Amino acid sequence: MAEFPESIGKYKIVSLVAKGGMGAVYKAMHPTLKRHVIIKKLTIRGNAIITERFRREAQILLDFNDPRIVHLFDYFKEGNSHYIVLEYVDGMSLDVLLKKRRYLSGPLALHIFIDACRALKYAHDNGVIHRDIKPGNILISKSGSVKLADFGIAATDDESDDGLTKEGMTLGTASYMPPEQFKNTKNVDKRADIYAMGVMLYEMVTGKKPFPGNFNPETLIMIQKGKFESAKRVNPETPPVVSRLIKKMIRPNPKKRYKDMGAVIKIVDKYLRRYQTDALHQCLIDCMNTPNFEEPAFRPRTKKRVVALSLAVFLLASGGAGWWAWKNGYVHRYLMSDSWGAVKVAVRVPVAVKDADDVFIKAKLYVNDRKDFPDAGSGSISFSTVSGSQDDYSHRFESNTLYVKPGSYRIKIFVEQRIYWHSFTVDPISSLAKKGLSQTLVSVSFDSVVNRTIALRTEAFDALNGRNVTSATAWTVQEGGEWIPLEQLPPERLVTGTVRKFRAEAPEYYPEAFSLKIAPYQDEMVLHANLVPLPGTLRVTAPKKRMSLRLNGSSEIILGGEDMARSSLESFKGGDGEWSLPSGRYDLEVWSGKSLVRTDFIVAPGKTTTIVIAGTGGKMHIEKTTSN
Repeated sequence: MAEFPESIGKYKIVSLVAKGGMGAVYKAMHPTLKRHVIIKKLTIRGNAIITERFRREAQILLDFNDPRIVHLFDYFKEGNSHYIVLEYVDGMSLDVLLKKRRYLSGPLALHIFIDACRALKYAHDNGVIHRDIKPGNILISKSGSVKLADFGIAATDDESDDGLTKEGMTLGTASYMPPEQFKNTKNVDKRADIYAMGVMLYEMVTGKKPFPGNFNPETLIMIQKGKFESAKRVNPETPPVVSRLIKKMIRPNPKKRYKDMGAVIKIVDKYLRRYQTDALHQCLIDCMNTPNFEEPAFRPRTKKRVVALSLAVFLLASGGAGWWAWKNGYVHRYLMSDSWGAVKVAVRVPVAVKDADDVFIKAKLYVNDRKDFPDAGSGSISFSTVSGSQDDYSHRFESNTLYVKPGSYRIKIFVEQRIYWHSFTVDPISSLAKKGLSQTLVSVSFDSVVNRTIALRTEAFDALNGRNVTSATAWTVQEGGEWIPLEQLPPERLVTGTVRKFRAEAPEYYPEAFSLKIAPYQDEMVLHANLVPLPGTLRVTAPKKRMSLRLNGSSEIILGGEDMARSSLESFKGGDGEWSLPSGRYDLEVWSGKSLVRTDFIVAPGKTTTIVIAGTGGKMHIEKTTSN
């Protein structure tokens, strides 16, 4: 007998991948795309938090669009089970590759690692903390594509309102968790993921974890103090850049780790430029697909580096010092201060907009000839956070110093979605020095975040059969402590930067409520409600003899109530039976020996449908009545 069903929904099942107490994982065929997919099934009953996390994972992946994160094809509910349909990655997970290879060379490890970093940065930029980074959740296809998977315990910006992670709760895989995640998973931020990535990188280049796997008080103290044997000592061939990355990424104090994956990516990308990407990629494919493959010794592009170094020495000897002095403004300030001016741009941005590392700022300087506005030729303008400048209200940024001829200028400054135009005059450096100034300062204040109107779409479906009930659903929103129809809320009241509570209600269904924190730039929202039908009662009276019941072709039934738990009709052997069922239309089959009678009926909310089975043998018949 097969260990798996022939099909689930519209998907034909190919094989059972894994099975556990909470559900199963299947490999299946997509009916229209004609490609393999993975179906995750959740069958656990009575645990609303686990069910909501399963649905939350689907919602997170639905909003994602990055080639390095597994793609979501579908999410649906059938009977008492929830299903997620995901991209099938034909290859192996990183933990399987490490078991096969034990450890990887520094260049090859970083070749895999940087794609995982970019996937994680995309998640962080979209307000999602993974919280379960480990080699088992890094998938590698046979063609060498690296993908991040399993957002089952991920946290989002609005989780503070949904109660899925409570104060003091611990979630994650212990070997990869930072000290703060052991204490309280609820309040960890993206630095917890950065810590786990550091542990994973250590394992990739050494073949072992930095801390023992048997978690006892002594091990926990080691984790809290950050005491572990350096990767370089375990594997002397570990590149110094990898050792430095690991050391900073898994510091026990989150404030001393990298604040953003962008900083890690920048370091790894700079290191990998020394190697041929195609060669690393082909090596990864061969490591996965070729038995007993011996990884080659990768060498940096030394020839080009030697040529570049020789050229740099020559330029330095023949005038490089002068070029350096010009580039850094020493010539302008001390030798030509009457002919040149200096400009610096300062920008202030409220902390409510974004974290300092994520704020987008760009600027372009033009000559103000009041006609064509040609480029000022000042070179690129870059911005950095002013050290120690963050207060409770704003971040401060400053540009590099620009050296231009004295005169009239205009500057275009992009700060997030805003554009600023500033006209100003640049005086010679010598004139400014007489006033006690070193440069012309152009200041821009973002002032405040302007809330924007939200584009809202609502939809509702029957949680039992997936039927679209949007047209019959009324949506309300909480305003001033009262629930009012959504259409009565003025558009200017539905804006970004607020917390809103919504409720979906339809006749003969339980209402469903949403509590959402809307970030300043999330100006489009889709509310999708799965409404559970209100229950009625089915009462069956029959002779006490051997018989069996089938409801909608099955002996298993979904009970009424918001949890939609399952039960069985097998225990009914005649007499009186009573079940609470979701409202709707049903087909009933009654078997007694070889005799069969059928009927259909409707269960209405709050009402009782009574079915009386009379007669014996082949003369059985059904009487049914409905009462309040």
